[in-house]
Amino acid sequence: MFNKHLSEKMYGVSTEADLRKLLYGTRTDLTAGEFNSICDHLSKFDNPQYLEIGVYFGGNFNKVANFLKNNFKDYHITGVDLFETLMAQDQCDLTHDILNKWNILNVAFKDDLSDFLQSSGIENFSLVMGFSDTAVKNLESAFDVMFIDGNHTFDQTLKDAEACLERSKKGSFLIFHNASSDIEPDPQYIEKDGGPWRVCELLKKRDSLRHVGLFDRCSIFEVI
Repeated sequence: MFNKHLSEKMYGVSTEADLRKLLYGTRTDLTAGEFNSICDHLSKFDNPQYLEIGVYFGGNFNKVANFLKNNFKDYHITGVDLFETLMAQDQCDLTHDILNKWNILNVAFKDDLSDFLQSSGIENFSLVMGFSDTAVKNLESAFDVMFIDGNHTFDQTLKDAEACLERSKKGSFLIFHNASSDIEPDPQYIEKDGGPWRVCELLKKRDSLRHVGLFDRCSIFEVI
């Protein structure tokens, strides 16, 4: 799990503890267009409530939190992830497992990320550890923008979508990452079982949703 050679080569540190300190608040592969699409839709609300499934080391979560902090007086941001419990999961069913994403250190700890966010001046946030669809269903809030970027199997993405719809309201937006058909690494998810792209194709047929568009790898739906 911890790659000491890459840690020394890329970050100049030789221990997992030191590497963790450097990684929290980083590790996002969203393009500028994808990140801006999230912010643009959050900006449609006076007091935005944001949900992110698949927080990882908090790279995108931290960027969105800072955007909200700098632009709104009242907001809340909630993140859901397996965090350290990922290490105990059956890897054959995962697309974002402990080995295949960054090959240096791939499991974030919930309390460590929370400490980082607080030390960075982020206050209005909640982190929830657990299986995403179950955790989201157990939340009490309704959300304005929900970003789904967890396990990218078709079955899990659909479960996450249904859970988010239970926490949505008229005018809410669902944003699916890795939902393109031709931008890497999305084709591998389609080849496996259809992945987020297939889920989005199904959702386009629902009368309760309007497909806003595809922004790089982000497919966006509005609850109508």
